[in-house]
Amino acid sequence: MGISSLMHQLETLIFGVFFKIRRHFELMRDLDKEGAKVISDLEESERRVLADMRKTRRVSENVVESALSEISSKRRKAQQCVDEKVQIAEQACADCDIHIDRLDTELAKFEDFLRTSGEFTSASAAPGDQVAAKNKEDEWILARVQDYSIQTGTYVLVDEDDADASFEVPEALTVLLDGDRLSKGEEVFAVYPDTTSFYEGVVTSVPRRSAALHAAPGSAAHMALTCTVQFNDDVDETGTTPDRVVPVRYVFRRPEAALDVRFTGLV
Repeated sequence: MGISSLMHQLETLIFGVFFKIRRHFELMRDLDKEGAKVISDLEESERRVLADMRKTRRVSENVVESALSEISSKRRKAQQCVDEKVQIAEQACADCDIHIDRLDTELAKFEDFLRTSGEFTSASAAPGDQVAAKNKEDEWILARVQDYSIQTGTYVLVDEDDADASFEVPEALTVLLDGDRLSKGEEVFAVYPDTTSFYEGVVTSVPRRSAALHAAPGSAAHMALTCTVQFNDDVDETGTTPDRVVPVRYVFRRPEAALDVRFTGLV
């Protein structure tokens, strides 16, 4: 299967889900209009019946039954509009799930094709670069890249705290340490001072904007940039959580996609 055929399949899937979802939203919009009219009629009927009962002390049983029957009918119609809208929304979610699964399958095929043809490129770290990696204890540690396999998308890493400990992890369990531009209050992982382990915390101060903007990644100025972090459960003897100074290059945002992924094993 050629690249044009794969691209056509992806395009068909993407546009297919777009038109389906748009149709679902159009149906829900129509139901909203219909439901609004039904509710308006229902409220008007309820006000009219109450007003008539206040004016007339004695109302025949037939009149009461007729009024209640009319109101009940309109309430059922209003509820029907709500139920139909819920069903359409659920169908829209189901269609999205189906298309996402199909897209994942087609994208995997496309990636395999690019890898086989040698056209696949990845923003991977080079040998010797430092990365954050999730080890077999499900802890984030500082490691150095020894090798990277484009075919399997895995790294061979060396623990910065133990040069004899090499391990292999999928790319999803690594974070390139390129010094993310941080904001005060962000939840991050950062290397705790005098360790090679990353712990969760909150950024309490960031480098001056001018310094951050003019520091090229990897430059001496960039390597010198620091921020302060308050680490979770890092209470001192006074009962306060101190600000710890951490190099910006050793701080990264919470990698949500990797939090539930498990370590694969040692080399």
